[in-house]
Amino acid sequence: MTIHDASLHTLTIAEAVAAFRTQDLTPTAYLEACIRRIEALDDSFNAVMDIMAEPAREAAATATEAYRAGGRDLPPLLGIPLLVKEQHDVAGCSATRGSPALAGRIAAADHPIVARLRAAGAIPFARTTTPEMSCATFTQTREWGITRNPFNPERTPGGSSGGSGAAVALGYAPLATASDIAGSTRIPAAFCGLPGFKTPFGRTPATPPLNQDWYRGDHILARTVADTALATGIICGLDPTDHGTVPTPQPYPGAELTGDLVSGELTGLRIGISPDLGCYDVAPDVAAGLQRAADALAAAGAQVADIDLNLSLADITDASMAHYGHFLAGNIRRMSDGRTELLEPYTQRFLELTQRWASRFSVVDSLVIENRIQTQIAAVLSDVDAFLTPTSAVASLPVDDFFMDGLDGCEFYWQRHMTVPFNIANRLPVMAMPTGVAADGVPTSAQVVGRAYDDATVFRIAAALEARLPALTPEASPR
Repeated sequence: MTIHDASLHTLTIAEAVAAFRTQDLTPTAYLEACIRRIEALDDSFNAVMDIMAEPAREAAATATEAYRAGGRDLPPLLGIPLLVKEQHDVAGCSATRGSPALAGRIAAADHPIVARLRAAGAIPFARTTTPEMSCATFTQTREWGITRNPFNPERTPGGSSGGSGAAVALGYAPLATASDIAGSTRIPAAFCGLPGFKTPFGRTPATPPLNQDWYRGDHILARTVADTALATGIICGLDPTDHGTVPTPQPYPGAELTGDLVSGELTGLRIGISPDLGCYDVAPDVAAGLQRAADALAAAGAQVADIDLNLSLADITDASMAHYGHFLAGNIRRMSDGRTELLEPYTQRFLELTQRWASRFSVVDSLVIENRIQTQIAAVLSDVDAFLTPTSAVASLPVDDFFMDGLDGCEFYWQRHMTVPFNIANRLPVMAMPTGVAADGVPTSAQVVGRAYDDATVFRIAAALEARLPALTPEASPR
């Protein structure tokens, strides 16, 4: 294949590795093209807060020589440029989490998923922006400024992995790290037109103390379902230092289900459609995208039918806000040594609200509510193989707004996203998938929700959607 510099930003991981092997492209040339693209575009979008050029160039040169030597058993990601969400430590680099409260902090070691991707040959070369302490569904801080959506710069790319989502959509690299404790992988995927997979709890390792928080997971963002499956398989698996991790089948089940798709490949699958989970007010553009996805699944041979989860937004809010008050907010206070006056206003508001809920509901109280939500979701999944529901009830959010007074009648803006129920039911694999474009040019998205630890079925359905719905790029936006 012939590789032209103008198209490098569209390469998938598989295409780049194939070009490395045939010598049509070298890891060194690819890395330099990624750096040039960031330098050309990021003044407008602000998705990258740091470029680690020199160590990356050394790694790329080593990878280039390995391909020239013609080795057979090369690491699967050898030479692939990797964007790292700043929340994920890179040894020797700053680890401020976008907060003045952590000024001067340096990472002693790579985060476990960074270490696994590096061991697989990926080259960490730039780090992406987050909201402070990764506690928001938009991405802006006093330290790094405002990160903008590639499809509409007046809208946010989401958060907390907003820099990663924007950077991958812009073609800065084919792979970035992400994380998800309330939708922080899926919401940026949704707003940036990407697939975004939330693994079941325990699939991926993390660092204490929140490695044992059953809402969380550490993930990746890529441009295709196949690349998502490949990279997810690499970061999954037991870690002897993280007692929250669980065994993962090898080879990872998603990877074998993302090849060429055939008509009728979903024949026999029963897929439910939940327009609102029973409790969310969904924007018309988002609802239209969900219908497009449902039609695509029916065309792929699935049995598609509406379902009623009948969830309660009050239950979702009470369980999650109390949980965040006890765990995430507590960890933010710990990390900042109690100097909350240094935190962003939206971070202080997060602490205030979640502490209010934590004072009303003990951990055990929140577990009782969580069980009610989990039971309702499990009852639906006993009748279908998976179901589809919107990723965010709102089509997009404006930049430069901290939503201090809530959003659309909700006290906390997180209540306008539909991701949190599946952090509460966090043994379920969930993939956010693009479903079209809203009137403001920002992509719409739906979540594929599978049964506990049934990653393979979720990847299978996501691949069918990818094959039947148009791919989205910022250049293709009708804005």
